[in-house]
Amino acid sequence: MRKLTKSTLSLALTALMSVSMLSHAGEAVAEDHSSNVSYNIGYMSEYWYRGVYQSDSAVSFGADYEAGMLYAGTWLADVDDGIEFDVYAGISFEMMGMPMYLGATGYYYSDNFDGNYEELNAGVDMGFMALDVAFAGEYENIDGNGVNTGAKSDYEHYTITVPLSFVGLPLDYSYQTFQDELSGFTHELSYGTTVGGADVGLVVGRNSENSTAATAGTDNDTTYATFNLGYSF
Repeated sequence: MRKLTKSTLSLALTALMSVSMLSHAGEAVAEDHSSNVSYNIGYMSEYWYRGVYQSDSAVSFGADYEAGMLYAGTWLADVDDGIEFDVYAGISFEMMGMPMYLGATGYYYSDNFDGNYEELNAGVDMGFMALDVAFAGEYENIDGNGVNTGAKSDYEHYTITVPLSFVGLPLDYSYQTFQDELSGFTHELSYGTTVGGADVGLVVGRNSENSTAATAGTDNDTTYATFNLGYSF
């Protein structure tokens, strides 16, 4: 399953995750009435996404296109076995003074590293809190040998992000949870800043005992920490 995402729901997360946030639309996108293409490269000391372990480390590359309300892009990362290739598109807009988005994302893998995921996405930034929802998700199940079983699982995923600046901390807290046929929840604290034009971030998280993982019982009920470095141009 895939990675960090593009988000203006939180300045801290945007700085932290522009490794892929500038490449992913699974999170809210700021409305921009200009038309442009941007690129990003990134490094993650460990690759976790939605509380699920992906690989020891990962190098990524992404490209984004924005034209008015429309956005589209792709994001690639090396994983332990093969390449992850993500594509996404949607619209960003503002309603009642709140940035919102609606789109779709697909996560695809080479060498049977994981089954493919496809989902619809929506989100809103309320200032004091941001909500991102993946719904109508479908996952292609693979067995322990990396073989597609032909079965599919339905899922939803919800992320609530709260900036902790209101208590004087330069951090964001997020609670994430799977629903339907995928399970588990995750708590994360994230910090991001810019150093010499590069985005630098740290994430500390802990997932639940029943978190969805590539192998049952693997990397569940685990505390993890990752260092992220990204540059966009």
